[in-house]
Amino acid sequence: MVEKKVIKRSLSAKIFLIFFSSLIIIFCAIIIILALSLNMIATQETYYRLDNYTRLTVDYWQKGIPIIGDNVGINRPEIWGTTSSLSVIQGKIEDKPICMSYYLETNVLENSELDTFLNKIEIGNNSYEAKNGTIYYCFRVDEKTKNFVVFLVDDTYNEGFIRNVIFNIIIVITIATILLAFILGFFINKMINRIKALQSHISNMTKDNYNVGYIDDGDDEIRELSDSIEQMRIEIKNSENIKQEMLQNVSHDFKTPIAVIKNYGEAILDGVCDKEDAKIIVKQADVLKSKVNQLLQYNRLEYLNKDKPFSEVDICDVIKEVVNNHNVNDNKIKFILNLEPCIFLGYRENFTTIVENIVDNAIRYAKSKIIITTKENKLTIYNDGEAIEDKFLKANFKPYEKGSKGEFGLGMSIVQKTVNFFDLKLKVYNEKQGGVSFVIYKE
Repeated sequence: MVEKKVIKRSLSAKIFLIFFSSLIIIFCAIIIILALSLNMIATQETYYRLDNYTRLTVDYWQKGIPIIGDNVGINRPEIWGTTSSLSVIQGKIEDKPICMSYYLETNVLENSELDTFLNKIEIGNNSYEAKNGTIYYCFRVDEKTKNFVVFLVDDTYNEGFIRNVIFNIIIVITIATILLAFILGFFINKMINRIKALQSHISNMTKDNYNVGYIDDGDDEIRELSDSIEQMRIEIKNSENIKQEMLQNVSHDFKTPIAVIKNYGEAILDGVCDKEDAKIIVKQADVLKSKVNQLLQYNRLEYLNKDKPFSEVDICDVIKEVVNNHNVNDNKIKFILNLEPCIFLGYRENFTTIVENIVDNAIRYAKSKIIITTKENKLTIYNDGEAIEDKFLKANFKPYEKGSKGEFGLGMSIVQKTVNFFDLKLKVYNEKQGGVSFVIYKE
């Protein structure tokens, strides 16, 4: 009984890697887009805040809440915040569109620049270049009182916002990197453990005599590798079993002719038998030679490879050669040939072996006739012997498997293996009118 270890896995390596790669690509794309547009975002955010300050200030005026200040200090409402780089200028429009009035002291512009700044501000403008860099400001007027207010900041305000965003991005990247590294490390560790388990199984296969199976119940490439190794183990196990059976059956198959040869040889030496009995020895030696040849043929198939190109083999010529070389005892078996042109690709020597073995099998079971028929891409060898039991039809011709008459042999196993090598098909079936047909064909 073959023992099997089952290890369950859930996540496909391929799916995980696709998901993980997509996640990294998306994350990197977001970071790149955010970095490229960060200055624009900071500028928009700066104008948004300044615009809100101006709007809320005008709302205060309309509600009768005074906002006053002088050159000494500024009475900042809560709406103005406490940003040190935020400066405020307020006054009354005296000569449109130029803004001129008293102003509060500002951190952004020097006192000598204030008059110039106020004279350059026009209603509707939103930019002004000072000698120390860009000044961001928003201008709003109370239509009733003609009071105006200007909130302005320099680049330090914008740069501070950008630094805060970059700092937050760094924190997010760091957390995301640690999290992704943890997930990836966990997954890789699981994969390494699975690979180690598979490696351990492979190392112990010979110690366990190929009896212990391994099934990785995942859904990824490691599972595919595990299935391939398991299939290999089963084939090796079956091959070892077949070899053991072959050794037992070969020794049994060789024992009879060797015993006959030995007994008759000793009888001749003792003078019990005459020289005519030596024919029996010769016959048994031929039987033994045939069995040895089959073993050699079967062994050569293990080393058969497609190192040279296939040639066209005329199957009709092969059949004629095999039939002419056969001597049927007492001519009880009649050969009927219905031959049409039939060409297979392969090696002639191997096709001769195929036909010889099928014909030998047919002679063994036929009652009166063997019919060999060829058509394009198809060879049929029929004998009128007894039907083959289903269990032997489905056995796929194992080497030295005991047949329906209790006989052993390698002939049909050689046929099956050779046909497979040349990418052909072998089909064996019982005819309705009686007899058995062996069909070799190309799909």
